[in-house]
Amino acid sequence: MRVRELVIVVAGLVVLAGCGSATDLATADPGGSPSKEPTAVPTVPKPVDGSSTELPRIGKEMPAFSSPSGNIVCRLGTTGARCDIDEHSFKPPKRPAGCEGRWGRTVAVDARGAGFVCGTKAPSGDAPVLKYGRSTVIGDFGCTSARTGVTCVDTQSWRGFTVSRAVTGTF
Repeated sequence: MRVRELVIVVAGLVVLAGCGSATDLATADPGGSPSKEPTAVPTVPKPVDGSSTELPRIGKEMPAFSSPSGNIVCRLGTTGARCDIDEHSFKPPKRPAGCEGRWGRTVAVDARGAGFVCGTKAPSGDAPVLKYGRSTVIGDFGCTSARTGVTCVDTQSWRGFTVSRAVTGTF
């Protein structure tokens, strides 16, 4: 696992999340994982200076967590990560044909890529809080909580997403 490089990617993407608009993301099946890879996935740069940094403050494995505000709830496992957001001001991409269920509030990443998920229910129950500036990793998937949102990454493909009240997008 390339966890050492994850902090650079996550930190950069959390900063960028406040600068853009929602990206047109891939759709997914009701099972909760993206069904096709996004078109035009940008390359995420890797460190070129040879520096080694650790993922910020990795805590215990948390298969479910919420942001300190309670607005974002995530599930994380060995096959992927997904986050649901309650209140937001971003405009999600157009609802895909055949999407009958909930749309525009759930983003997921797995080995196939990242995108909005169609037709899933929001996680229920109380999840422990992942404090701002802390991360959790299970298998090849890691998520970091920041005041600007939550970023989750597949450390094998360097694909992932950032979800926040103002902007949600994939990389």
